[in-house]
Amino acid sequence: MSDLWTSGIAVVECPRPLPVGFQHALARKLTDELAAEAVSFNASDAEVGGSIIHSLALARGVAGVAIGTVADFLSDPGLEGTAFVVDGVTREAVSVWGALLRTLVLERKRQAITSGPYLVVLAPTGLGKDDARRLRGAVTPRKMIGTVTSLDTGAWVAASGIRIGAGIIERLAVATVIEVAAWSRELLELGLAWDEEDQLAPISRLQVLAGSRSWPYPCWENGLVDLWDDVPVPHAAAAVAHNLLDEIDRRVWAAQARALLPMVDAVRRGLIRKYLDELERHASPEHPYVKQINDRVLRYDSPWQFEWYEILTLLEPHMSLDERNGALAFKRARDWLSHGKPAANSQLYQLSEWWERLADSLPASVPGWDWPRAGQRLMMTVGPSASGKSNWAASQGHPVVSTESITLELHGSLSVSDLGQTFRVARNRAGDLLRTGSDVVLDATHIGSSDRVRNAKMVPNDLPVEYVVIDRDPSEDISSQGMGKTVLAEVPRLQFQDREEGCLAGDSLPNVRVIDLRNINR
Repeated sequence: MSDLWTSGIAVVECPRPLPVGFQHALARKLTDELAAEAVSFNASDAEVGGSIIHSLALARGVAGVAIGTVADFLSDPGLEGTAFVVDGVTREAVSVWGALLRTLVLERKRQAITSGPYLVVLAPTGLGKDDARRLRGAVTPRKMIGTVTSLDTGAWVAASGIRIGAGIIERLAVATVIEVAAWSRELLELGLAWDEEDQLAPISRLQVLAGSRSWPYPCWENGLVDLWDDVPVPHAAAAVAHNLLDEIDRRVWAAQARALLPMVDAVRRGLIRKYLDELERHASPEHPYVKQINDRVLRYDSPWQFEWYEILTLLEPHMSLDERNGALAFKRARDWLSHGKPAANSQLYQLSEWWERLADSLPASVPGWDWPRAGQRLMMTVGPSASGKSNWAASQGHPVVSTESITLELHGSLSVSDLGQTFRVARNRAGDLLRTGSDVVLDATHIGSSDRVRNAKMVPNDLPVEYVVIDRDPSEDISSQGMGKTVLAEVPRLQFQDREEGCLAGDSLPNVRVIDLRNINR
């Protein structure tokens, strides 16, 4: 519209046939931005050798006898609020129209006219460089290209009332239709009516469409190629008709990459989050994980930097069979996509099944996002063995998740050096209870700060966590405790006393309150 403001003339290069709705959209824009009424004018109907300005005036209902010159045309009050949209200029008439446009620009400048009438000329296709320059003169042409993006296509799908499901397959099906149809509304409407199998793998449908008519070789001028997100994209049926099958594979791959890669990474990060305690043993700022690839040396100082190879290798002894097989499936999906290869429907359905099996078992990146805000508390016992924690937990009248009971359940013995699995199960069970709005007591020693903090952070910052510090009176008769259990408790008790400062400060977590029962009970 800036060209019309400055010179009253706009030359627009458009494909033919004109896109459906183009004339209506242009008329609306002229009304909204220039307060001008659009009048369509078919230049091929103008009288050969006649006056173009007379023909334009007559198309607006203004008598041509009152208009003898270009100056009369520009100053006629009946034409002031008019924008003529001119189409159908033939190659033979290019010079005549070009001369008129130059005269209109000069006369508007001479009279300092800032209002209508305006001329929007839709340039004919197939013009060589000289003819194109002859038509437009000093006016810079505006090319109608790349006006539809993936955001526009997606917005149209949403506005049409189509809602995408929550599963991988539903998202992939619609994403593939959008990517394959690209800027073509006709193809988008067809694709959205296909069944799910054809939406995921549309080549057979496109072959039928390609054989339904004679498709010219796709180019911008015939309306079968346009920029879509800055990439030249041919109409899919025309591409198939001319054996440009790699283009269809590329679009199916692009849809899969767009829909699947975030989910692949969600599983990768979910596994890291779930097994962070295990993975931190292998990668930390103090002890980075070193990996050599040919002559490159990579150093990872955080588990969040790990790729699938490291996750599968380092967590092999800890993951369940389901987790390992699911992780392998998502790794393979990442490998296909990283090499630009679309996956077959059977692979997609298998991946969807793994997503359904794994998604709920992996911790969310936002803790407690789906919990009710009912004021539920996580109460964590802190103190050495044989200090009365379990008795206190049982007396509270709330559900108790005991790491000691879980260890016996998993291993049949308390003589286990690695409690990583125990704590993961404990967090899951405690989280399930908190999700219902219930208070929970997590009964464990929690002497180690890393385990304590990890368990506390399962609760979002807007819900309370209580560290309940419990220990027996050191002067209590050792025989009353049972010699073996009490002796075993002495080392962790001393360790906790040496490091209790962080615990008593709530480990600097904003939602932790510390209840120290040691002084109360003595």
